[in-house]
Amino acid sequence: MARQTEDVITGDRLSAGIGERLVELRGNLSQQDFAESIGVSKRTVIRYEKEDRLPDAEVVARICEHYNVNPVWLLVGKQSADTNYVHIPRYDLTASAGPGSFVDLEPESGVIAVDRDWLRHELRVDPSIVNMIVVQGDSMQPTMMSGDTLLVNSNVEQIRDGIYVLRFDGLLMVKRLQRQPKGQVMVTSDNSAYPPFAVDLSDESTDFAVLGKVIWIGRSLA
Repeated sequence: MARQTEDVITGDRLSAGIGERLVELRGNLSQQDFAESIGVSKRTVIRYEKEDRLPDAEVVARICEHYNVNPVWLLVGKQSADTNYVHIPRYDLTASAGPGSFVDLEPESGVIAVDRDWLRHELRVDPSIVNMIVVQGDSMQPTMMSGDTLLVNSNVEQIRDGIYVLRFDGLLMVKRLQRQPKGQVMVTSDNSAYPPFAVDLSDESTDFAVLGKVIWIGRSLA
């Protein structure tokens, strides 16, 4: 009897549908980007999604670790109590909504379980690129209050009008950004006590970086 390998798929398979689950997990990522994130080639990802090859145990482990998914769901499609939740990293840093705070190391301080469908369908964001931080200060009041929890999309391809986490002159801030002509960005606080200022993106000497866009604000009523 010929031995079945991972490259030959025959008969009824317990893992049927894994290709569709991988497509769902990949979301808006290209096959190339997804492949690089799990350490395989694009051609291999294509074969996984067509289900003419199954990922081995090492690749399954990489997928589950990188994308925070339950291996039982990935392999056989069965749900469990925590399958539909993704664990969002929470970092031991503070994005200041006041003058700013110095950016040092960013050690992960824990994770928060968040509904995966809510992130994908309501916030329309890939769960793998979402982080969580806590804001302090009053410069963004009344939109944000000190102690509010922020979900931040770390994949910012271009600046559009909105609220962002940014670094400026070594300080971490939460501010509104608005693109201006000639490579300028206007940085504004919702609290009028804090004056706006402009940043010239073409000036390479300027220490300015957009770290993520705020997509959700949570607040305790206690």
